[in-house]
Amino acid sequence: MTRTEDIHVALRDAATAPRQVLREPVMKILLRNSNLTEAQLETLLLDLVIEDALKSHVPYEQKASLRTRKSRSKRGVSRGSYNRTLRQARRNVIQSIYTMLLLAYLGLFDQPVFRPFEEIAARIGNYRRIRDALAGRSTLTSEDLEVYRVAEETIVSALEGLGLPLVLKSRASQMREM
Repeated sequence: MTRTEDIHVALRDAATAPRQVLREPVMKILLRNSNLTEAQLETLLLDLVIEDALKSHVPYEQKASLRTRKSRSKRGVSRGSYNRTLRQARRNVIQSIYTMLLLAYLGLFDQPVFRPFEEIAARIGNYRRIRDALAGRSTLTSEDLEVYRVAEETIVSALEGLGLPLVLKSRASQMREM
């Protein structure tokens, strides 16, 4: 195998993890309710994860060749399409961060209406720790799988409840509408 072929195999292997994450039920709900498209998230993951995994710079042409297309039989997009999608993803993430900073500045995160979001964020952190711990094991017991399944179902259920418009209303408004 040539050096170029070695790099391409390593790139393909490194790109597998971000794609697997996109298939997880928790990720699907989070993505559906975010302001990123699946293409933007995949592009952002490829851009941020690949170089760290390989510990070297990867040209955009190679990253673009790893992006999934809508027709699953083909791989890759043009460099221009990759860069445009990456720019959109970065802009959307930065706007989301500024929105959170604005809410923090106004002290709105201290309001009771945001507590369920805080709780689910903690659950997601625990879920990721469980997932990472299980990923390091060579064999999984039925108990391991059950712990993972219960954690995932709890988060999925909580996330589906957070998507309701009533969640972001004051307690007084919620009571009036009931």
